[in-house]
Amino acid sequence: MDLVVLGASHVTAPAEIRDQLQMTSREVVDLCARLRGSREQILELSVLSTCNRTEIYSLVRDPERAGGLIGRAADELKGVPHMSNGRYTYFLRGPEMVRHLFRVASGIESLMVGEPQILGQLRDAYKLADRSRFTGAILSRLLNTALHVGKRARTETRIGEGSVSVACAAVEMALKVFDGLEKHTVAVVGAGETGRLVATHLAERNPARLLVLNRTFDRAAQLAEEVGGQARPFEALDAVLAEADVVATATSAPRPLLRSDGLSEIVKSRRTGPLVLVDISTPRNIDPAAGKVEDVFLYDLDALESIADQNRARRAREIPKVEAIVEEEVEAFFDWYGALHVVPVLRAFRNRFHEIGEAEAARQRGLSDKERASLQAYTRSLINKLLHPPTLRIKNLDATTARGLRKLVAIQELFELEIHEHTDSDGETE
Repeated sequence: MDLVVLGASHVTAPAEIRDQLQMTSREVVDLCARLRGSREQILELSVLSTCNRTEIYSLVRDPERAGGLIGRAADELKGVPHMSNGRYTYFLRGPEMVRHLFRVASGIESLMVGEPQILGQLRDAYKLADRSRFTGAILSRLLNTALHVGKRARTETRIGEGSVSVACAAVEMALKVFDGLEKHTVAVVGAGETGRLVATHLAERNPARLLVLNRTFDRAAQLAEEVGGQARPFEALDAVLAEADVVATATSAPRPLLRSDGLSEIVKSRRTGPLVLVDISTPRNIDPAAGKVEDVFLYDLDALESIADQNRARRAREIPKVEAIVEEEVEAFFDWYGALHVVPVLRAFRNRFHEIGEAEAARQRGLSDKERASLQAYTRSLINKLLHPPTLRIKNLDATTARGLRKLVAIQELFELEIHEHTDSDGETE
């Protein structure tokens, strides 16, 4: 058996191809159903599909044969030949597959290095595979370890610190002026792709109110519903400026929407403190001179890009530290996986009970050497008799089947066994 991944990502495939390969939850379930008849070859399977990657992780018997089955099933599902023709995909096995997954989980394979969404996406992928009844002991352990790697990367390094997108940087600048947005009103002018990103990031900060303006009111209403905000007509911009604390503009207007002279009058009527203006439009929506108005903080696209670039460089310097964590976890996983055979599990199982028996015999005080030797012999004999039935059952497990592997993992976890390839058996092995 081998661990494999067949995938395509932003590294190997353009956006158009990735869009064609991306799978919905329903399609993942459909893929699992299509491959259910191939369980002799494909023992376990999980799909991670986002806008930047579609990867099918599996435990298989024959990697080449299973890879072909998976690729063809994915192509039939999506109606395109991309997963099986090798032009946009990669096929990794064993340690390379595990290393790749851990790098993905840690964020260093993301388009935006260190982005946090991948952990939630991995968690959802595991839950979906579990509901489809296509995961097992090995992929469950692997995916949970990947989540652990991702958490370690974010707590032990600075890979996730600082905003690396303009939309995130816009929110970061607002937070430099206000200590949280829970008591403040924020507004987004523009309901296009950039406006949606800014509104989403602002909504994550739980502002007191989130207002959305757009020349087409229906689009403003749609975005406001998505982010839990309120839609306002575009003509209400001056009124919004008077009540909002943070205003982000993201429109394609050919001329500035806000001029410094008009803004001065609006600011005089405000009673809510400083006003943060974030202009991420091209061309600019806000007159640069607006930043000179008292109590107005203006951040334009150039400033936000500079902040994002600095943060990207800072994250890039953290990559070697994350890679060290990944290598440590790859080695630990294969220490566990490599010892997951009947003989090491059986030896560890028997050792566990004999160690307990010896420890209990040693605790008995006031015994002569002869009495102690007799007690130890009796303890070993009793444990061997008690272990005889489960020993036979473990010996008869077939570790080349998904069912056999599940049982071996269950035994290991149930008895908290420390398994090593060269574990010595203490006491008779029946």
